[in-house]
Amino acid sequence: MVETVTLDELDRQVLQALQLDGRASFRLIGQVLGVSENTVARRYRNLCTLGLRTVARAVPARLGHTEWIMRIQVTPDAATSLAQSLARLPETGYVSIGGAGTEIHCGITAPATGEDDAPLLPSLHRMNRVTGINAHCLLHVYDGDPPTWSTKQRPLTPDQHTALAPPAHREAEPDAEPVDLDEADRSLIAALADNARATYPQLAAATGLASSTAKRRLDRLLAEGIVLICTEFPPRRLGYRLMSYLWLRVDPARLDHVGTALAGHTPISFAAAVTGPHNMVAAAITRNTSDLYRYLAEHVGPLPGVQYVETAPALRQVKRLG
Repeated sequence: MVETVTLDELDRQVLQALQLDGRASFRLIGQVLGVSENTVARRYRNLCTLGLRTVARAVPARLGHTEWIMRIQVTPDAATSLAQSLARLPETGYVSIGGAGTEIHCGITAPATGEDDAPLLPSLHRMNRVTGINAHCLLHVYDGDPPTWSTKQRPLTPDQHTALAPPAHREAEPDAEPVDLDEADRSLIAALADNARATYPQLAAATGLASSTAKRRLDRLLAEGIVLICTEFPPRRLGYRLMSYLWLRVDPARLDHVGTALAGHTPISFAAAVTGPHNMVAAAITRNTSDLYRYLAEHVGPLPGVQYVETAPALRQVKRLG
């Protein structure tokens, strides 16, 4: 169990600032929040001890890859070992166990494939303790890429938000063409994978590029929506102990309306349109089951176009994004 901690207003503001721009300097954050650079650095180090992570990842669509959410049904004795095995695969972005220990949720990326290509994670089909597999292709993400759930809890002022949101960091256009990265770009992304706040001299040392070249290349990767900087903090540290997947069946004509509405709801950390019998999936983060009930009854249920909702609480996260 992760202990709940008390974060004061400044801690939360620093956290939100980093979710807006994971590479923002301590000096800039301090200027916007009205505190010293050293104070921000000290708060940042404390947040890191509590689980703050800032990582970079390439946007799958810009590399010609497709994102999938897998629902894997297993016998209860197999869940932990299989989830740990999946977590070790580089193509999995996150892995969690739910369904009373009989279902695994995982996000994977895979090259766009033709009809005759091998299935996703083919080894799963040969395991006798896997009782069912459902693969849902992500069609459109409304919220959660990069993760910004914490910013919904206590937003910065509009002026602070504007001052910290970097104009060069843009989301990839839905129809943007895939790009071919050269070896220097790939090494730069790899260097940022564990610590997206690495300095340009550190990136230069890791990649063999000049500092100015590393900066120019990273600026381009961010500006073109090829790379995302993701700042995460465990919701349990803030007292939000229940994460649940919501599998929705929505009238096709209402998909965009419902997805946009979910993206604006405070508990929602991720919402996307997907393929399959459930055409939308969302992740809700609440304090407890009572909060989840109220959210479903008061906010999801009344949405026009929602036909059906299946709620699947996650028991344990085995791998987080990045």
